[in-house]
Amino acid sequence: MEDRDPVSTSSVQQSSSQPSVKRHFAGRGAWVLTAYGISGLALFGVLAYFFSDYIAR
Repeated sequence: MEDRDPVSTSSVQQSSSQPSVKRHFAGRGAWVLTAYGISGLALFGVLAYFFSDYIAR
């Protein structure tokens, strides 16, 4: 039983450190997708502006 305590403690520490790493990458991916979405909307807005300006002439 004395041998199990350090092992269970180290396994708890390892398992608790691993989700924080996964959360970091998931958060980064969400920010990257948000940046792509905003960039896409801005590009669409610019293209829509020039297209409507072209049609208006």
